[in-house]
Amino acid sequence: MVKIKIKEYLRHIFCSILVVAIFSGYIMRLVDWQIINGEEYRERANRSSIYRNKTDALRGEILDINGVGFVENVTGYKIMLDRFSLPEDKENETILELIELLKFKKEPFIDELPIKVSKGGGYEFIEGKDKEVKTLKSKTRLNVNPYSTANECMEKLAHKYKCEDYDPNKKRDIASVKYNMDANGYYDSMASSYAFADGISPELLTIVSERFQDNHGISIRLSAKRQPVNSDLAPHIIGTVGKMSEEQYETFKDKGYTIEDIVGKSGIEAAFEDYLRGIGGEKKVEVTKDGSVIDTPNAKESKPGNTIFLTIDSRLQKAANESLARAVKSSGQHDCVAGGVVALSVKDFAVLAAGTYPGYDLARLSEPGYYGQLSANKANPLYNRAFQGSFAPGSIFKPLVACGALEEGVLTPEDKIRCSGIYQYPGHNYTTKCMGVHGNAVLNYAMAKSCNVYFSEVGRRLGIENMNLYSKRFGLGVKTGIELNETAGVLAGPEYSKSIGSRWSNLVTIKAAIGQSDNQFSPLQLATYVGTIASGGNRYRAHLIRKITDYKREKIILENDPEKPELIETSGVSKEHLDMIKTAMRQVVLAGTASNFKNYGVTMAAKTGTAQNNGSDHTTFICFAPYENPEIAIGVVIEHGSRGMISKIVAKDIMDVYFNLVNPSEAKDNK
Repeated sequence: MVKIKIKEYLRHIFCSILVVAIFSGYIMRLVDWQIINGEEYRERANRSSIYRNKTDALRGEILDINGVGFVENVTGYKIMLDRFSLPEDKENETILELIELLKFKKEPFIDELPIKVSKGGGYEFIEGKDKEVKTLKSKTRLNVNPYSTANECMEKLAHKYKCEDYDPNKKRDIASVKYNMDANGYYDSMASSYAFADGISPELLTIVSERFQDNHGISIRLSAKRQPVNSDLAPHIIGTVGKMSEEQYETFKDKGYTIEDIVGKSGIEAAFEDYLRGIGGEKKVEVTKDGSVIDTPNAKESKPGNTIFLTIDSRLQKAANESLARAVKSSGQHDCVAGGVVALSVKDFAVLAAGTYPGYDLARLSEPGYYGQLSANKANPLYNRAFQGSFAPGSIFKPLVACGALEEGVLTPEDKIRCSGIYQYPGHNYTTKCMGVHGNAVLNYAMAKSCNVYFSEVGRRLGIENMNLYSKRFGLGVKTGIELNETAGVLAGPEYSKSIGSRWSNLVTIKAAIGQSDNQFSPLQLATYVGTIASGGNRYRAHLIRKITDYKREKIILENDPEKPELIETSGVSKEHLDMIKTAMRQVVLAGTASNFKNYGVTMAAKTGTAQNNGSDHTTFICFAPYENPEIAIGVVIEHGSRGMISKIVAKDIMDVYFNLVNPSEAKDNK
């Protein structure tokens, strides 16, 4: 008991000493602030203010698998306005002088005001800038009624920024600059500089340096300007960046973003925002009342974003895009205006190329009117057909039906099904036509000639439930797992019919079996499907990311190892039966509807398709090569391009580049 009391007594003494020591420290600090050095601190507070200069947040770069750039940071220069060296009463004339110089040299200044001068000398909102107009009118900016006109907004801006006496164009330009200065914190107590123009030419750099050498309110600073490279190669995949909306800000603000920060809006830019985002630095500036800088304490270093290496090979991507364009233009069909293609690595389902036609140029999106042109184009170039398009597959669906039928034991390769040109569902008048009369057809012959009668009967035997079960295992009617937005497609059957308020009839199974009815899939799903056949029944996760490194490309942060692909599902089809399907698809090349590939420089297996729909038929094509040891799998859709089976040529052009075939038409088949 005595020992316990002694311990408690010592504990109380220790705690008391600790409390006294802490309070003594606070008291000594207060004495220093208020008595010993109080006069100095008061004088310093009276004669100076603390401001913060933010340094650029360097966003990560996006490259192809070989390090070829899609989006890179290029060293450039920007014109800065310095709050402490530019007198407030000189702002408007200085801004106007800079604007006139840049306009003369045909270089842009940072101009984000969604108002333009109308032909009558008044003002109107710029078309397509609805979000920017909403922000302009918001409580945090002009705080006007949502129905306020452009003239009313401009009147308030001119009054706020003291530019009422200028002509309409000059008034608008000055207000635009000062509106953005305001939005970036130039006039509050935290900021001290503003970027007037970024990415200026070396010529303009020289002119500005000479003309404004006596104006210390204008300076030139190094910058890293982010710009698309090969900007029309993969715009749907790379995506866009921009300033966030107020709605987005509510999502991002807890991650340390400001409302003026640039964020990914679509594609890889949006999907990997957390990796690509750079964090800007901060330099505190202590300034006296006469504008002198007395010290710069507590600098916060900036941190660049990470570098992303895609699985895409820019050479194959270029070949895909150019071939799609040629195919569509040469189709001869008035309604053939678009198409899509995806090429996968059979080894791990890495996307080697993903083309969409028509496409667009990321570098031109900032041009006035360009986005409006894209939006008005009926072919919808902004639409990612490769991943999000849904198209009836036609006869390329037949290998899937045969796979399921062989595995379920309702078909053997030797089974003969008689084709007289028309198939009639047993016991009903429901029929399907064939493009020929094929007599007693077996699997290889029926696949080579794409016999509708044969596969209608095979589909009837398999049934729609089993047909859809195997479809999903091969990646049809389900998402592939790609990192970007994609369609799940549509599988014909009772489930889909119910979802659209119609009634399914098992008679329609024969239509579904030949790739018609409600079946609709994307080129990505088609490539995944044929890739699963080629891989021996393993369906891996389709993906676009090869690896993510730090900005200097020295440290790997995330990697998709080709030797360790992510298995999503197995087909449930035996190797024996898959080999039968591969053999049948090989016959399509040797003696069937793709016999123009018989003497191609690399052995391949394939299936052609023509899909009925409103307007001209779609043309579709799937293939893998080499036949003996598959490396690449391709799915192609040309909308309304049935004439000439032009989808085959798109696959050929991609393989020409992949296999480095300089003159493949003269090469012999590698049997």
